[in-house]
Amino acid sequence: MSLTDTKLRKIKAPYKGKPELADRDGLSARVSTNGSITFNYRFRWQGKQQRIKVGRYPLVSLADARAKIIEYKKILSEGLDPRQIQQEKQRQCLLGDVVEEFMQKYVYAELKPRTQSLYKTTFNQYIPKYANVDMERYKYTDWIKFFDWVKQESSSANAGSVLKRLKAVANWAKSRGLLNHSHLIDIPVKAIGSHQVSRQRCLEWEEISGLWRQIEASKATPKCKICVQLLILTGARNSEVREAKRSEFNLERKLWILPEHRSKTGKQIRRPLNEGTIKLIQTLDLIYGVKREFLIEGERNGRPLTTHSVNRFVQRMNNHLRYPPFVPHDFRRTIVTRLSELGVMPHVTEKMLGHELGGIMAVYNKHDWVEEQQKAYDLYWDKLQSYLTK
Repeated sequence: MSLTDTKLRKIKAPYKGKPELADRDGLSARVSTNGSITFNYRFRWQGKQQRIKVGRYPLVSLADARAKIIEYKKILSEGLDPRQIQQEKQRQCLLGDVVEEFMQKYVYAELKPRTQSLYKTTFNQYIPKYANVDMERYKYTDWIKFFDWVKQESSSANAGSVLKRLKAVANWAKSRGLLNHSHLIDIPVKAIGSHQVSRQRCLEWEEISGLWRQIEASKATPKCKICVQLLILTGARNSEVREAKRSEFNLERKLWILPEHRSKTGKQIRRPLNEGTIKLIQTLDLIYGVKREFLIEGERNGRPLTTHSVNRFVQRMNNHLRYPPFVPHDFRRTIVTRLSELGVMPHVTEKMLGHELGGIMAVYNKHDWVEEQQKAYDLYWDKLQSYLTK
């Protein structure tokens, strides 16, 4: 059965259908799991079955692909190999192809899952429309227009982030001999956007207690409410709390052990639990049972709570309280700053955040000051309670 534009437009990620869809006259469409579509032409050359790439859909339309097949058939009728003619006609370094190879050979092979997700999300959002761009021949001004579009679709800071990731692709391709040069490498961030600004937001005690009361008064699900409260009390990273397994928490020992494969540093992190944290976990156990896989499950069973759910809830808290804007990551800066004011030493707060100590201590000192952390977490909870009972 021949292909149609309607059928091709309905293909979305994640794709689980046939990897190759036949059209006619040797034309077919190969579909990857992320929903990208590539037209190919099958033909025989010197008695052997061969294949040549025609282009990516939708930049190459179905009608254009069929017209290209007629051109290839004419080349074959003249006793010539269309692959050789195509190579001689134009050597291309297509952005979509290079990005795909970069993901397979570097990102998925070398980087951590969280970083993989960042690259994948960025490329899935911005590359498909420009997959057939020749990285070597694309003009400087054309790249500027591309990043102006990214900026318009999102923000100035995001345009800067996309530029950095695409520069990583270009430099990787250049180091492997896939690319001679691209004007992409020459573009400074300030020409198309801005760098990610280091946040300085740190909540005061009155703001922490006001936020806590607003969370308690909220009609949100216990999952979202408790997730944010745990972020406030532990100073842990968003993903560390959201994706935590229930088995990581020992309430009798008052200890949370984050395994090395979930740690940003690649090393196990031990965090003591204060009474406030334990009560929150006991509430989750009472509502959802102790045999669940994740500490805080999302809408789907067997899946953790999503970042989107947490961020959306925190934004609602911003709207209600009208404090200077804050995001979940600001809770890490808050707990360290407020405890430092109360006399807790920097090496203790660094371990509470799950950071590696700098200098020679990182090499020789493997102590994590868990008893001192316990005192600090207890102090933080006691101080918060004192504000809540005022």
